[in-house]
Amino acid sequence: MSGSTSGTVIRAVPRDRAGWARADRVVCAALVALSRDPAPPDATAAAVRAWCRLSGVLRSAQARPAYEPGPCPDLCLVAVHPSDVEPLGRLAHELGRCMLPGTRADTAPALLRAADAAGVGPCELVVELARMHGLLDLDHGQEAELLYTLAGVRTAGTATLAAHDRIARRVAVMWSAGATDPGPVPADGLPGTGHGRHTGRR
Repeated sequence: MSGSTSGTVIRAVPRDRAGWARADRVVCAALVALSRDPAPPDATAAAVRAWCRLSGVLRSAQARPAYEPGPCPDLCLVAVHPSDVEPLGRLAHELGRCMLPGTRADTAPALLRAADAAGVGPCELVVELARMHGLLDLDHGQEAELLYTLAGVRTAGTATLAAHDRIARRVAVMWSAGATDPGPVPADGLPGTGHGRHTGRR
């Protein structure tokens, strides 16, 4: 479901200013490191350009007041362009593939360097990128009409509390996906040690 003129889509993200600030720092630091890496993944340049456009929009959404007393107090609504979301998924896919057993780990050194620059483990970095992509790519179907109504893009629509609760639950599940340590990489996957959640600087 797209905006009327710009080709953007309205997406719902959790209202979690501190959590989003941390996620933004991780993604920004990793993308800067990848952009300077001697052997970056193919999707790096597109992902860097996309995040430059998305980051400010997402941070501004977190800073805006909640939609109280309306039906949407725990979600932030953002307008994003699908072409800015897709590169994040491609980058997460490229980095994630090098952690699978039996694959050529051409991008493994870049992943390790980017994760170190971001202060996280390589598994956590891949999960973070995939989580950002998933949230911004998540289409709520007919219930997305609620988002457009609340955002003022359309004046008609069914903005029911039940629809909001279903959207909020989906978003919460996606947002909490990175809260659990993804565990170690198989022995014949990414080389080196310490592939789980990073315990160092934040």
